[in-house]
Amino acid sequence: MSNWIVRANPDQFRIHDFIRDHGFVEYRQTDKWEEGDIIYLYITGDDAKRVEYKMIVERANIPYNESFDDRAYSRLNPPNTWTDTDKAVRFKLIKRVENNELSYKKLCEHGYVGKNGRPLPMTSNRRLSDETSSYIEGFFK
Repeated sequence: MSNWIVRANPDQFRIHDFIRDHGFVEYRQTDKWEEGDIIYLYITGDDAKRVEYKMIVERANIPYNESFDDRAYSRLNPPNTWTDTDKAVRFKLIKRVENNELSYKKLCEHGYVGKNGRPLPMTSNRRLSDETSSYIEGFFK
């Protein structure tokens, strides 16, 4: 099992509304997420710019034709399109926390850095170090 940080941009998708309405969210399977992995959603597009959601991978490698149709929540015109060979992954909500101590700056102070010691950019999904995972988890207990 791994802990991951995954970006969510509410300027492109009504993530807060979707999770409130359904208790989960599905993403295109772009990483090696496995059932049972912990996902921390980092909200990028609004004023928050922080981790707000703790989720668990409930199901991975979902065939496109079995994935949830969430286009009504998209803010993109047209919504992102999927191909028949794409797979989805379902992240089930565990808890939401709104705390500025989970900002990018604070994450970098608690191990969210690369091998060179510099902060990692928040441009892709990343497997978390034990230090960063422990720091984040402290807010979700």
